Amino acid sequence: MKLFFYIVYPIFFFAMGCGIFIAYKSADGLVDNNYYENSTHYFQTKALEEKLGIALSRPDSLKLGQNTIRLQATSHGKPLEEGSLSLFIGNLSNTRYDSTIIMRKLSPGIYQATATIPFKGVWLARVDLKQQQQRITSKKWFFDVR
Repeated sequence: MKLFFYIVYPIFFFAMGCGIFIAYKSADGLVDNNYYENSTHYFQTKALEEKLGIALSRPDSLKLGQNTIRLQATSHGKPLEEGSLSLFIGNLSNTRYDSTIIMRKLSPGIYQATATIPFKGVWLARVDLKQQQQRITSKKWFFDVR
């Protein structure tokens, strides 16, 4: 019986060590500080978004270099008449190239901005809609730039 434990214990500790190492190396940083306050704000924003019937289309894929990002904003299925949109572009592994751009209104409900992607990787695009200086909604999309 002692021989059995002499064999099982090292295997157990080796497996635990491997698990901890893999968890450390592949940590994705998704834990958010102040998650309770953020989640409360999230649900309030979603309720307001549903009440106003706000929908933002997903931008086309991002590529290296200059990107013209165009999206459509609607309220109850009709083009959004009032509001300002800002576009945040950021890399998940390096915050040095993060930028926020105010989107230009081309026509009712159609907005456009130009952003530069300097290198490959996973990039986050977030669009914030504000009306009368109050944030109505925020949408996030991840893009794998190759």
